[in-house]
Amino acid sequence: MMHDLTQLKDQVRAKIEAYWPLFIRDLADVVAINSERGETEPGYPFGKEPARALAAFLARAAEEGFETDNVDNYAGTVSYGDGAEAVGVMAHLDIVPAGKGWASDPFTLVERGGRLYGRGVSDDKGPAVGALYGLKIIRDLGLPLTKKIQLIVGTNEEQGSKCMEYFVQHRPVPSMGFTPDAGYPLIFAEKGNLWTELSFPVADSPIRSFYGGEAFNAVPAEAVVVLDGKRVDAAALAASIDPEDSRGYETDVRVEDDGNVRLCVKGLAAHGSVPEIGVNAVVSAAMILTRFFGDEADGLLKFVAAEIGRDTRGEKLGLAVSDADSGSLSLNLGKIRYDGEERTLCIDIRYPVTLTLEGMIDAYTAMAKRYNLEFKVISSSSPHYVPKDSVVVSRLMSAYRTATGDLEAEPYAIGGGTYAKKFGGNFVAFGPEFPNQEPSNIHNFDENVVIENFKKHLLISTMAIIALAS
Repeated sequence: MMHDLTQLKDQVRAKIEAYWPLFIRDLADVVAINSERGETEPGYPFGKEPARALAAFLARAAEEGFETDNVDNYAGTVSYGDGAEAVGVMAHLDIVPAGKGWASDPFTLVERGGRLYGRGVSDDKGPAVGALYGLKIIRDLGLPLTKKIQLIVGTNEEQGSKCMEYFVQHRPVPSMGFTPDAGYPLIFAEKGNLWTELSFPVADSPIRSFYGGEAFNAVPAEAVVVLDGKRVDAAALAASIDPEDSRGYETDVRVEDDGNVRLCVKGLAAHGSVPEIGVNAVVSAAMILTRFFGDEADGLLKFVAAEIGRDTRGEKLGLAVSDADSGSLSLNLGKIRYDGEERTLCIDIRYPVTLTLEGMIDAYTAMAKRYNLEFKVISSSSPHYVPKDSVVVSRLMSAYRTATGDLEAEPYAIGGGTYAKKFGGNFVAFGPEFPNQEPSNIHNFDENVVIENFKKHLLISTMAIIALAS
């Protein structure tokens, strides 16, 4: 039988306040580790820094007396209780690159204006440390539980979640659970995901290199193009730029010491699941160069400027599709690699839950054939759907409503993919973002959390663990 969450709310909240200084200390320690993916080495599947973050996290949990397990530096577990059945809380310690534009060091936890700043404070180091303190609070309260609790932390969520693919092959999977890596009140459906590298033939061009973007799942905030100074006049290029092509964001044209011309275009970063709220600098640069070169612009430039452009639903490419549960397909051009040997676009597509992965690949293949292009699939996942009347959704929604008093908000679907997909039909995404709150700049500079909102998240997630483990 589930515990009376209303009676527990004040006790949990008091514990959160008591442990807050320790929480800040531990969060600062993991934020300090630049755990973006590195080079694969023996024993380090995603590089040394994600493994270092995992080791530090598990060491802290072991200091608290919890049972820990490092799963070959792919993932790790922190366990409490001894029930035959387990509930899981899945979080990740890897991050996307910090990028530029921060007001303070992204790897130093800073409190400013009622917020905590640092790469990973929201996505997803803050929720990971928060879940550890949730286990500590539950242990303090001495509540009788019928299920074991496992906090499962991974190190490759931002680059395809290979960590959890490995975990489910090498360890038992809990019977139900949630990942605090999305939004409230609850995510009952996640779109399918398709990452591809779309290749264009190499041909003669005044462009020596064109680079922009750092990850499939982020809107590029900067693009840099180097052009042959013997074939391109810098003044003419600068004069040709229409501010509308960059949506008013900064552009800069200059002659380098070697005589080549450098074009730098700024944009607005955003998560790859919501490309419509960003301004893609790669697209902006392609528009500027297509305008400048006119009919002599190469096929890749024309494709990016005209066929992708500002269309984030894939309509011009014939990929647009939508459904009632999860909305429209989204398309993000996350990276470009363009030099003398390679011309590749890295595309991130999120497709509706009623479309199968096979159907999405078929549609993409047909698109590529129409443009005489080749592509390879880098990562893919099928859609994820959990009925709203399931036990896991019902109990988590009860915890959310009890903790917040919000009786109106309803579960919804997202374009982002979370660990829930890797664990199956009894797992959902749940928190930490609240409806209608100011952006926390996930995958952007100055990532942050509002302190009072995050304390509320800690209350909800701790009560949610109790609700599932009762």
